[in-house]
Amino acid sequence: MDIPVSECGSPSTYFGSLGSCASSSISEDCMRRSQVHNFSAGASAVDTEVLLKLQSQMLNFEESGMSLLEMSQRDIGGPVQRVIHEAEENLRTLLSVPDNYKVLFMHGGAHAQFSGVPLNLLKRGSSADYICTGLWSRKAAKEASRQIPVRELDIGVEQLNDPSSWDISEDAAYVHLCANETISGVAMNTDFELPGKQVLVADMTSTLISRPIDIAKYGCIYASSGKNLGPAGVCVIIVREDLLEFASDSIPSILSWKMQSECQNIYNTPNHFGIWAMKEVVDQYLRHGGMDEVHSQATKKAGLLYDTVDSSNGFYTNAVPAMNRSLTAVPFHIQGGNPSLEELFIEEAAKVGIVQIFGHASVGGLRAAIYNALPMHSVHSLVRFMRDFQSIHEVSARHGSLT
Repeated sequence: MDIPVSECGSPSTYFGSLGSCASSSISEDCMRRSQVHNFSAGASAVDTEVLLKLQSQMLNFEESGMSLLEMSQRDIGGPVQRVIHEAEENLRTLLSVPDNYKVLFMHGGAHAQFSGVPLNLLKRGSSADYICTGLWSRKAAKEASRQIPVRELDIGVEQLNDPSSWDISEDAAYVHLCANETISGVAMNTDFELPGKQVLVADMTSTLISRPIDIAKYGCIYASSGKNLGPAGVCVIIVREDLLEFASDSIPSILSWKMQSECQNIYNTPNHFGIWAMKEVVDQYLRHGGMDEVHSQATKKAGLLYDTVDSSNGFYTNAVPAMNRSLTAVPFHIQGGNPSLEELFIEEAAKVGIVQIFGHASVGGLRAAIYNALPMHSVHSLVRFMRDFQSIHEVSARHGSLT
């Protein structure tokens, strides 16, 4: 289903001064975007209205005659410092970040924090516990093991909602988890209280800004952009102030939370564009209902897809229990794993504008990433296609042939 250009941000709002030729070209681009349903798992879709605003200010930021990308972060109170400050304040407001937590913008994505977390907390203890529920938590554990002894606790989905069963070490420097394993679609949709006094650290790359989070239950949360925070290239760290004092003496400054905090997010040249884009993305969330509306939309989109899978009589399958299903990544198979039909599904979907629907290479199948910028009409388009595809291919697949 196509949507009017006005629903993906009016070009005239941002480009009225550029003349009819530019405005016409941008209108055509917006129309083309409205015809494509982008289910990319990352980098994920970015809201068209946000992109238009960024584009309109790219050459001449706030009538300065310069792009923000050309300005120095050392200009005290200047545009770059102001954008960084506003980005932080937007996040604090949206996420209800407690006053005793720092909000940091760092380089290297979540992968850098796989090493950064143990290096910043090394003096809290002699080992760390990693709750391993999928590929991303295991990657984090592997990297951390280069810096600190790691206990990998393989937690099945049946134990996932009961931290008392996790066998956590009382003297662990910290306990690490990944809140949303997007390859398998297994998520922790509750903020847990650990049974002891351990510090809980969470990779929330694919959870942040999909549901409300009780940040006070965590010592540190980190999340890379490229999902619900705008274009890739920035890692957000939300860390309790007292934890800034436990870093290894040999930590590289570029990974130091304390250094970044003391430098007010400009230890070195920041990612001007990434932080600016994130500011605009979060500002849009705030203007359109905040976390309540974000969570409502995420729940509706995910529910529509899971209902379609569950009501398909086994043609589409997803084995994750309902209470641990991801709100942002919906992986599924056809008939429990039929590579020929799944490949055909991807090919046929692309013909009607449904793209980036393939599963992760490690597991195959199909995956619909439904981050916030993906509009509801794209989910409806996918659901219609899924039902049509099933009606055409269910009988022929059962008889060993493809139509």
